Amino acid sequence: MNYADSVLSLLVPVCVIVMVFATKRVVLSLFMGIALGGVMMNHEHLMGTFTYIYEKISSVLYTFESMQDGSSALVLKYSSIYVFGFLIVLGILTQTISHSGGVNAFVKWARHRIKTPQGSEFIAFTAGIVIFIDDYFNALTVGQISKSLNDANHSTRERLAYVIDSTSAPVCILMPISSWGAYILGIMHSSVPASVGDGLFVLVHSIWSNYYAWFALLAVFLTIYWQINLPVMVRNKNVGVKDFLSAKELHKSSSSVWLLIIPVFVLILSIGFMILWTGFKTGQQNTFLSMLKNTDTAFSLFYGGLFALIISILISIKYLSRSSFIKMAIDGIKSMLPAILILILAWAIGPVISDDMQTGVYLANLSKDFLSENSGLAMPMILFGISGFIAFATGTSWGTFAIMLPIGVSLSIASGGDIILCISSVLAGAVYGDHASPISDTTILSATGAGCSVQSHFITQFPYATTAAVIAMISFGIASFSSSILIGYIAGIILLVGVFYFYKVFFSKNIFS
Repeated sequence: MNYADSVLSLLVPVCVIVMVFATKRVVLSLFMGIALGGVMMNHEHLMGTFTYIYEKISSVLYTFESMQDGSSALVLKYSSIYVFGFLIVLGILTQTISHSGGVNAFVKWARHRIKTPQGSEFIAFTAGIVIFIDDYFNALTVGQISKSLNDANHSTRERLAYVIDSTSAPVCILMPISSWGAYILGIMHSSVPASVGDGLFVLVHSIWSNYYAWFALLAVFLTIYWQINLPVMVRNKNVGVKDFLSAKELHKSSSSVWLLIIPVFVLILSIGFMILWTGFKTGQQNTFLSMLKNTDTAFSLFYGGLFALIISILISIKYLSRSSFIKMAIDGIKSMLPAILILILAWAIGPVISDDMQTGVYLANLSKDFLSENSGLAMPMILFGISGFIAFATGTSWGTFAIMLPIGVSLSIASGGDIILCISSVLAGAVYGDHASPISDTTILSATGAGCSVQSHFITQFPYATTAAVIAMISFGIASFSSSILIGYIAGIILLVGVFYFYKVFFSKNIFS
């Protein structure tokens, strides 16, 4: 059935989002969304629904392709397998660093220098800004650097996950020399008229008016500095955390701080090298943007992570007993299984929403009909709202870029609006939707990196991110009507600081008090 022209195309994403809020069970919500898609696509055949569910979930790992002789061959989805492999490697790496005493040594060393929740959270904030090449890389690496120090200074994993998530996609969209920049440039190549400028020129200029990305970072800074804990953050503390570093564990024997610093440093360098090397190997060009555009991120994550794990074992081996190796492997795999399961279901429901329900197409067509009746001055606000909703419902900012950038460009030209501001609003809205969505892979991986449950991260992060989004939408409107990006910033910053100061006055108590 074709749902591209039917409001029923919204049923699956709305069902998933409502269930996440109502049940706080992401796995169940995602599975029920896939099942609902199966019923809608095969409502006359019960067995067809079961087949549909199986095919969607299995397609994350493999597909069957037709051969020239009429037979079919099983083709593995190596990109998915490499990401799952990296998660397992990262889980074992974390256990290796912990068993070797590196975590305790690092926390003891850092506690003499960083003794407050603000300090430990600012470490994560800074690391998230520095590691900007890729959002997956950012989300998983920052957690390894920060969570033990966060525990020792009595912050929560949900706060850490919010910091990580807010410095992954928002930072990547602000950096043209990232995997995100390379992808967006590819879309702009066919979407932006040559008279406006080349893709890189437009992308760089759009950075300065991407209000949401900048406001999301400012919101995190204020949340850390003023220690703002909204009620939902107070109610959800370390949900699902099994490796919380207690004071008792902190006094256990430790080895050397280098057993944590060296593996993390090697992890960053090796993955960074692999990202550039695979990009050069594919594109055969040594320009930075070309390498990022052609890189194989999943391959790079896995083999870069595997190299870091080997180095970690080699430098830690004298601190590890023979029996600990099996325990490290088992505990590392077990710690990542929930994230892998959620990712499988999130990636499985993606094609259900985008291809079968055609939710993005329906919303895009609806927006074109609606926007044609509005003036160009209101265009940035409306494009931000629509892009945000599409990304929130589908869980993907990249898919939203592909759908909405051509629409935003054509509508801004037809209505006489500011084309750069309209492009910024599409990019900003898509980043917000991706940032806030419970089915977004960056949401899932940020929770995994911080070591808390996905549902508690989504619920606790949502009001902070949405506050920044509402103010960003207002700034887009002010900038459009005043023809001044600066005035949009002045009004937005005043609003954001004012709202967060209000939060500080009423919600800045210690989260454990």
